[in-house]
Order: sequence, then structure tokens, then C-alpha cells
Amino acid sequence: MSPVNAAAPIVPAAALATLAALALAGCATELGPPSEWVDADAITGPLTPEGAPPPRPLPAPPARLRVVTWNVAKGADVDGLAAAIRATPALAAADVILLQEIEAHPGEGGARAQRLAAALELGYAYAPERLEGDGTHGAAILSRWPLERVQVMDLPYADLAFSQVPRRALAADVRVGATALRVVDLHLDTRLNARDRILQLRPAVLDAPAPAVVGGDLNTNPYVWTGGAVPDLPGSTVVDTDQAPVIDGYVRGLGYATPTATLGPTEQFAGLVAARLDSLYVRGATAAPGAVERAIALSDHWPVWIDVTPP
Repeated sequence: MSPVNAAAPIVPAAALATLAALALAGCATELGPPSEWVDADAITGPLTPEGAPPPRPLPAPPARLRVVTWNVAKGADVDGLAAAIRATPALAAADVILLQEIEAHPGEGGARAQRLAAALELGYAYAPERLEGDGTHGAAILSRWPLERVQVMDLPYADLAFSQVPRRALAADVRVGATALRVVDLHLDTRLNARDRILQLRPAVLDAPAPAVVGGDLNTNPYVWTGGAVPDLPGSTVVDTDQAPVIDGYVRGLGYATPTATLGPTEQFAGLVAARLDSLYVRGATAAPGAVERAIALSDHWPVWIDVTPP
């Protein structure tokens, strides 16, 4: 168990200006207190995490790791997801895949993350964040390399109108030879303004040990929310979001590079508004921008990837 460092400042000086500028932006949402990282094997009950190591012998450590993030919109079509990844060269070469909105249901032959990992010959960790029907809904990390120190954090709870669900971060050390790359998988609330999005994100990223990759569906939408319910819609139908650059600026103040900041929209809502909701951030390693794979239509989000060279 690794608690958030209570003695550390909430933000360094370089990021403090970002929060100050947002102090009066939009309407604040009531957020619960930050939690701490809890070892996955200490969690019991219906939200117990699960996982398995890679099923095949490891190759020699590569010079770079390809990291993908993808909100798979519950991931019901596991065979379709696997086929799309295998048919897309950039994704077929992935070493680590961060998944959001993936589920597990009885009678399906295993959690969807487990079945997708098996189809791709990868190891995995799946952490449910809530019950969903007869099963669970959460996040997963798939990896060509062993996952160590798998942990879960309950993010500050947002008391939102019409959308009151818990948010959990999933983290693990990806063991590549002598290097342990810390990866953190996130799925933040939708109806948050930028200041509160930073406060929900902060506990999971502040103390991540370098080298680290933080990513997922951050829901950095182009709206200002009134009372956590009503969006002020943008005038344009193609927006690289108002919130995404703000979050980029905040994490840069924490020492993260933002290699996906220039890759454009990662989600299209109802065929109307395209926005950059998904990002990957890197600290303590070199990152090269990859791409957004917009030809894949299995979710309202598109897969996003980068290449990371550990120190």
C-alpha cells in the first residue's frame, strides 16, 4: 500500500498558475477526499481484481515500448477487438494496452479483458470499479511483459447530477528486464470542469515513480458544465477541446511530457462533435508521438498510441 504523499504540495509552482486561472472557471463540483493506492491482492468481494502473466516466453528487452490507450465502450465484441488490433500494424506491435470501459459477465467464458489478452497472447490485470448488471465494469492493462505491484486507487468521488459512479485508477509496474515502467490507467468523470478534473486526476499522477506512463480516457471535453449536468455546447462541430490543453499544461508542471497533445480528436460523439478525450503522459522517459487510429469503428473512442524509450 503506497499512500499519496500528504507532505507534498498539491501542485508545483509551474502548475499552480493553471489551477489559479481555473479557480473561477465554471461551477465547482463537490469532490470527495483523495484515497491511496491499495494492492490488488488485498481487495476482496465482487470488485476483486484479477490477472494473469503473459502466456509465452518473453523476447529480449526492446529499445522502445509501444503503449496504447483505448476506451472500448464495454468491449462486448472481444473477437472484433482482437481482430482490429491484429489487423492494424501500429496496434499489433503494442507492448502495453490500457483499456477503459471493459466488463466481465457470467456465462461469457471469462472476463472480456482476460479473453482479449488470451487472443493477443498478452498478460493482463483487470480492476472492476463498479457492478454492472450481472457483472462488473472497470479498467484493464494488457502487457507483453510481466505486471508487478498491481494496485488500485479510488479517485475523489464526484457528486454529479445523473451520473454518480465511482472512478478507480489501475496501476502496475511493467517489468522489462531491469526496468520497471509504472503505468497508470484512468477513466475520469465526464461532467467535470477543468479545475475539478485536475483535482480528480491529481492523486493518481502526483507521486507516480519515474519512469511512468499515465493515460486513459480523461474525458477532457469541450464544454463548461453547469451544476455537473448541463453542458455549454461549443459553436464548432470539430473541437480539439478546451479542457485537454489545460490538463496538458497541468501535468507538464508535474514533469510529464505530453506526446499526444498534437494528435487531434480521439472520440466522435454521435457523428457530430469530435474531441480529444484520451491522452498519454510520460515522465522520466523519452516519448515519441504515435497516432490516433481513426479507421477503427468498434467504439466511440479511437485507439491512441505512442512509443516510449525507458532511461
